[in-house]
Amino acid sequence: MGVNDNPFEFHEEDTIIACVGDNGGTTDDDIRNGFKRTVEILIKSLKVSQEVEDLLVYPIVYNARHSIELSLKIVIKMLWELERKKKISHSVEFIAERKKKLHTHNIEELYKMACENRNIDRRVPAYFENIEDMIQFYYFDEEGDAFKYELNKDDQPHMIKNQISHISIELLETEFKAVMEKFDDLIYFLGSCVDEYSLGTFTKSLSRTDIGEISKKLPVYEEWRTEKFKEVKDQIKQEYQLGSKELTDALNLIKKHRLFSSNIGCERMFGTITEDELKEYASLVKYYCKKNKSKENVVTEGYKLEEVQQNAEILRKYLSSISMETLRTLLCFYEMGNSNLAVEKLEDTYKYIVDSAFDEMYIIRKLKQKNTCLRIIVGMKKCGQVTYEKQLQAALEEEKVEL
Repeated sequence: MGVNDNPFEFHEEDTIIACVGDNGGTTDDDIRNGFKRTVEILIKSLKVSQEVEDLLVYPIVYNARHSIELSLKIVIKMLWELERKKKISHSVEFIAERKKKLHTHNIEELYKMACENRNIDRRVPAYFENIEDMIQFYYFDEEGDAFKYELNKDDQPHMIKNQISHISIELLETEFKAVMEKFDDLIYFLGSCVDEYSLGTFTKSLSRTDIGEISKKLPVYEEWRTEKFKEVKDQIKQEYQLGSKELTDALNLIKKHRLFSSNIGCERMFGTITEDELKEYASLVKYYCKKNKSKENVVTEGYKLEEVQQNAEILRKYLSSISMETLRTLLCFYEMGNSNLAVEKLEDTYKYIVDSAFDEMYIIRKLKQKNTCLRIIVGMKKCGQVTYEKQLQAALEEEKVEL
C-alpha cells in the first residue's frame, strides 16, 4: 500500500478492514456504540498506560457527549416510529419541520423533542426518570464543538468562556456509564414497544400489554350482564383513565383475541384437532420416549435396514389415525411455543407451514420427540388453546409420559 492510496476503498493486503455501508450495515445504533466504546477505551488507557489526561480529555468528553446526542436522536426516531404504528398522523409540513429540527446538536433541545412524545405509552415516562439530571452538564456545549476546537465561532475560548478549568474524568466515567445504561434500557424498551404495536392490538391509549392486564381483571363472559361486571368496568376506567367508548373498544378486542378471550372463558379454538387424535399423539410420544430410553446405554454402528423399516411402519400406523390438518396444527403450535412469535402471528405461521408443503412423514418425525411435545403445550398456552392443552396433558398423564 502506498501513502496516497484511498483508505476508503478495499485493500486486500490490509489486515484490519472495517465493513460499513452496504457491506455490513451502518446504523445509528452501530455509530452510537462505537462512540460509547471509544470513551471506555480511552479512559481505560489513562488508567493502565502512560497516556496524558490533559490531551485525551478532549476526545473523551467529545465522544461521551456525542454518544448522548446520538442516543437522544435514536430515542426520538423510535418515538416517531411508535406514532406511525399507532396510526397517529401529522401534516407533511409538520413532519418535514421536525425532521429538520432533528439535525441540531443541542442536547437540551433534543431532550425536549424526546419529551414531546414520551407519553405515547403509559410505560415510557418511567424510563426517562433521572436522564435529564445526568445529561444537563453537557447543555453548555450547544453546538457540540466545545471539545473539538479551542475557539467558538466568535473566537472565544470554549473552556474559559464556560469557566471550565478542571474535568474529573473518573466522575465523568461513572456518570457516563450510568446514563448509557439508562439509554440502553430506554432504547431496548422502545424497540419492544414498536414490535408490540406492530401486532395491531391496541386502542388510543391502551397498549397490548394494558389490554392483556385488563382481560385478567374481568369476570367470565357469562357474568358480563351482572352488577359485578359494572363495578369492574368502573374500576378499570378509573385505573386506566378511560372513557366508555375506549373501554368498549378494548372489550371488543379482548373478545376477538385468541389469548385474551381465554381469560374471560371465551376460548377461540384454532383448527379441528379431536381428543382421539391427541390421545394417539400422546401414545406416539410415549412409544418413542421408551424407545429412546432403551437405546441410551446401547452402542450401535449406524442404522439397520430392518430397524428403519420397522420405524417407518410404526409412524405410518400413527399417520392413519392423525389427519394431515392436525399434524400441521400441532407443528404450528410447536413453532409458536419454540419462538418469540405472538399469538397474532398464529394464522401466518400456519399458512407458512401449509405453503411449505412439508411431507407428513417429515412432520410426524419432528412431532414424536418429547421436547417437541413440550413446546407444543407451551404454544397451546400461548395461543389460548385451553381445551387442546388440557386434553393433551390428560392424554400424556394417562400414558404416564413425564415431560
